[in-house]
Amino acid sequence: MTARTLCSAALFAALAGAAGTALAATGSVTAMVAHRAVYDLTLDQDSSSDTVSDAEGRMVYDFAGSACDGYTTRLRFVTRISDEDGNARLTDVATTTFEDVAGKTFNFSTKSFVDGTISEDSSGSAARGAGDVQVTIAKPKPAHFTIPQNFSFPNQHLAAIIDAARAGKHFMQIDLYDGSDQGKKSYATSAVIGAENAGTDDLGDEATARGAGLANIRSWPVTISYFTDEKSDGEQKPSYELSFIIYENGITRRMKLDYGDFALKGKLVQLDLSPTKVAAKNCR
Repeated sequence: MTARTLCSAALFAALAGAAGTALAATGSVTAMVAHRAVYDLTLDQDSSSDTVSDAEGRMVYDFAGSACDGYTTRLRFVTRISDEDGNARLTDVATTTFEDVAGKTFNFSTKSFVDGTISEDSSGSAARGAGDVQVTIAKPKPAHFTIPQNFSFPNQHLAAIIDAARAGKHFMQIDLYDGSDQGKKSYATSAVIGAENAGTDDLGDEATARGAGLANIRSWPVTISYFTDEKSDGEQKPSYELSFIIYENGITRRMKLDYGDFALKGKLVQLDLSPTKVAAKNCR
C-alpha cells in the first residue's frame, strides 16, 4: 500500500468541502465557507486485523477559495501503524489540490515520507475539453495520457453524492480521478447513501460540529467503495472503503477508512469556519 493510497483520502481532496463548492456554483446552497478541520485517527477495534496491532494519527484539512477563483485543498495526514511484533511505521503525507468550479481543471501534488525518508514526490494536472480528459504528469516522470470524459474530479464526485442525497437517492456509481498513485490511478466508485439523520447521535464528535454552527445543517451517512481496473479472479473487491457522515455543505465527520486488512476511525476534534468573501461580479 502506497502512502498516497493510505492517505487516499485524497478522496478527502473532496470530503471536507468540495461538495459544497459545486453545489454553491449551481445556486443550491450558499457559497462554501473556508474552514480548517482536524481529525484524530485511531485503529478501529471492531475490524479484526492479523497484521496491525495498533494505529494512531491525525489529519488536518484546510479548504480555501471562492466560487469565482476555484478551490484549493491542503491535507496533512500522519499515521503511526504498529504490527503484532511492535514494529512501527510512521507515514507523513501532504497533498495539495486545486479544482475550478466548472470541473474543467484539476491540479494535484503529493509529497510523502515513510519513517522520515521521502517515498513520493509527484505532481500533475488534468484538463477537461471537448473530448477525453487530458492528464499531464510533471513529477516524478513526465507523462501524458487521456481518461474518458465521464470521469469526475474530487469536487464533482462529492457534489454528485450530496445532490443524490438531497434528492432521496440511496445508491449511485461514479468514476473518479483524484491524482492517486503518482497520478496514474483512477477509480470506479459506488456510493451507498443512508437516510437523512434526525436528532442527535452518540458517535462522539457531533458536539464539535454543532459548536461550529452545523446544528441545523442536513446530513447523511455515506459509504463509498473504491475499485481499480485491475483484473482479478471472481468477484472484484474494493481497494478500500470510506464511510462518513456528510453535511449538506460538504463538512464531514465520523469517518472510517477500511483497507481490508485493517481500518482507521477518524473523529472530528476541531472545526474552524470563516465566511468566504465572494466578489459581487459575474464569474463567467
